[in-house]
Amino acid sequence: MRQLLQTVIVTISILSAGFAQPSASINFTTAFPMGDFADFNAKTGIGGNLELFFFSPSERTPYGLGINLSYISYGLHFYNDPYTDELTLSGNEANNFASAHILFQIAPPSGTVRPYFETLFGGSYIYSLTEIGYDYEGPINLWIDDWAWSYGAGAGLKFFLFGNSYYNSGAAFIDFKIRYLFGTNAIYLDRGSIEIYYDEVNYSVIESKTDMLTASIGISFMF
Repeated sequence: MRQLLQTVIVTISILSAGFAQPSASINFTTAFPMGDFADFNAKTGIGGNLELFFFSPSERTPYGLGINLSYISYGLHFYNDPYTDELTLSGNEANNFASAHILFQIAPPSGTVRPYFETLFGGSYIYSLTEIGYDYEGPINLWIDDWAWSYGAGAGLKFFLFGNSYYNSGAAFIDFKIRYLFGTNAIYLDRGSIEIYYDEVNYSVIESKTDMLTASIGISFMF
């Protein structure tokens, strides 16, 4: 495993040095649950992502290779027990996705409008932290986490903003994109996962695939 990681790092270094300048983009993202995931989690996720390309599409290579780091929170909320006001739920952070994906992109190397197609492979660390507070004693923290592998594809458009639209150096673009990610099974919470009855707290988890459709807008910089 160590030798494989070293080989990947060396390969990326050689490619990035020999082909084209790197680039980076930062985006605001909305995520829509799909398939089985939507059956148990109907909320729209909100977050952002950072993309770093080791080398970008150029005249010599009309493709780029990089990494995508993203964070999506579905903001699932729970409510007080309907039978008594003795228990409350606060500090809720349910169903968060912290993800990392290898990104492969095909795009034209120049122009003021640049359509592109990309594929991704990686995974997400999925976690939920809910603080269950009692009026007569300290809070209890409920922590649930899991890992899901994911892969998918997307498409987008980059619109020239400023800089040099042909040679790319120092150029900036407005970046619009959509992606569909297929996620493996993982456990998470839904609205019925936590039940409170007087001084008893019970919880259950849902397990399903974690497919989602994301839409993003941001700014891309060519170095």
